[in-house]
Amino acid sequence: MKQLKSEVGTLKKGLDVLALILERPNMSIQEIIDTLQINRSTTYRLISTLEQQQFIARNENNRYEAAEALTQKLLKGKGGASFEMDWIAVPQLLALSKKTDETVFCGVISGTEMVTTHVIDGNYAARTHAKIGDRHSLHHDAIGKCILAFQSPEKQQWVLDHIELVQKTENTIVTRDAFTAELQRIRENGFAEDNEEGEVGLRCIAAPIRKNGDVIAAIAISGPSLRVSKEKDPLHSQLVRECAASISNQLS
Repeated sequence: MKQLKSEVGTLKKGLDVLALILERPNMSIQEIIDTLQINRSTTYRLISTLEQQQFIARNENNRYEAAEALTQKLLKGKGGASFEMDWIAVPQLLALSKKTDETVFCGVISGTEMVTTHVIDGNYAARTHAKIGDRHSLHHDAIGKCILAFQSPEKQQWVLDHIELVQKTENTIVTRDAFTAELQRIRENGFAEDNEEGEVGLRCIAAPIRKNGDVIAAIAISGPSLRVSKEKDPLHSQLVRECAASISNQLS
């Protein structure tokens, strides 16, 4: 019985470490120790086991994040993006892409990044090229900003404390005050936009998906700024919000 209790305790600690790294990617061992209050030798053993099982990976900065193998499992519905989401969202995304002829995609947030979970390619030769598993910093991504805008103040504060506001284009948000103001604007408008903030010539409009009242994901249309233009924002934002609302109603 003692051995069983010990094994259960070790498993719980291992799951705590994994959950922490999924929630806050790019953590050092010392940060994990300080956050979870687990002794150093135990932490090293847990980290080693999680690495061997391809749940986590050490990056070039000697910090830990979810391993690619785990990310792909989550995105296939064994964790984050569920079968329910696939079943409900994909037909709606296909319909939205057909209405607009643009690339439509869905994503969730992981730490300070947006992770793409679904992609429907547009019909134009010149279109947004995205793939499942793509990651983008929240501050220059419409889906990322959209989801974050509707999270708790504590979650937003954590992101603001840890995100690097790297400038990608002249339109990228690079200050904390501007990012905070942008999140407020998204809450008021009910949708988010990426106005060539991550890539010159590319715009994106996103709206939140809710389940039981909580924003769990967002969908977006994306394309060249000549087609997904500011002038078309009223139309595109309406279409995206209607699609997101339809998915939300079926999830709740």
